[in-house]
Amino acid sequence: MASKSPTTEFEALLVELHTLTQRLTETEVGENVRTIKKARSALENITERLTDISTTLDPIRRPTSIFDPTDPSTAGRIVALTLVAQDRHPLAAVPSFYGAGVYAIYYRGDFEPYKALSGSEHPIYVGKADPDASAAKDAVSQGPKVSLRLQEHAKNIRKADTTLSIKDFECRFLIVQTGFQRSAEEYLIKFFKPIWNSETKICYGLGKHGDSSSTRANKRSPWDTLHPGREWADSSEQDQKSYEVILDQIANHFVKHPPYNDAVNIYDRFMSDMKQLNPDVYTIYPPVHD
Repeated sequence: MASKSPTTEFEALLVELHTLTQRLTETEVGENVRTIKKARSALENITERLTDISTTLDPIRRPTSIFDPTDPSTAGRIVALTLVAQDRHPLAAVPSFYGAGVYAIYYRGDFEPYKALSGSEHPIYVGKADPDASAAKDAVSQGPKVSLRLQEHAKNIRKADTTLSIKDFECRFLIVQTGFQRSAEEYLIKFFKPIWNSETKICYGLGKHGDSSSTRANKRSPWDTLHPGREWADSSEQDQKSYEVILDQIANHFVKHPPYNDAVNIYDRFMSDMKQLNPDVYTIYPPVHD
C-alpha cells in the first residue's frame, strides 16, 4: 500500500527532513578531527533548533525549569539572600566567633575610584570560609573560620593606609551548614560581580598571602598596585596591570554593572532570578462565558 502523500508544505518538509536524516546516517564523515568537530557542532545546533520547533507545537506549555530544593545552586541563592538580610558590622571590630560560611565586605569611604560603591548595598568583595573538618556539623566543630578570614582582610586593609581607611569598611557574615558555603559564594560572585574578587578580573589580590623569597619576581597584584602598603607586595618589581588600566577597568565595570543602591533592588533581582514561568508564555486569560 502506497504511503499517503503530504498534504501541506510542513508535511512535505518533514518527509524531506526524514530523507536527509537517513542519508546522514549512511554517509561517512571521514577521519579528520576538525571536520568531525564541525559536523558535531552543526548537528547539535540543528538538533536544538528542531527541539525548539517541536516545543512550540505542543499545546501544553512547559516550565523553563523544575525547582529542586536539593540543588546546590538553589541553596546558594537562598543562602546569598539570607546573607544580604544580615546586619552590617564594622570590619575594624570583628570579634572572634565560631563558624564557617560566607561574608561580604562593603566600602563607604571617599576613594574616588570606588565612589559608585560608597553608601550602597553592593559589596566590594565577597568570600567564603571553609570549616576545619569537612564533616563538621556545628559551628564549634567548624572552627572560627569566618571571623579569622574577616580579621585577615582587615589586617591587609590597614596596611594600605595611604589609600584606604579601615573605618570605611563594613561587613556582613552568615554561618552556614557545612557544604553550602561554596555554592553560596559562587552565586554571590555571579550576582554582584565584586571588583575585588579574582573572578571579576579587575582589582584582585586582597586575599593573596605573600610570596616567598624564591618567587619574589612575581608581578604585583592589581589590588597591591592600587593600594600599596603590604611590604612583600611593594618589593615586587613589576605590576600585573598598570594603575591607569585598573582605574579604567573599574570605571567601565560600574557603567556596565551599576551597583545596587538598596536592598529592595537586590530582592527584586533575586526574585526575578527565581522565576520559573515566562509571563509572556504563561499569560492566563480570563475565562470565556457563554
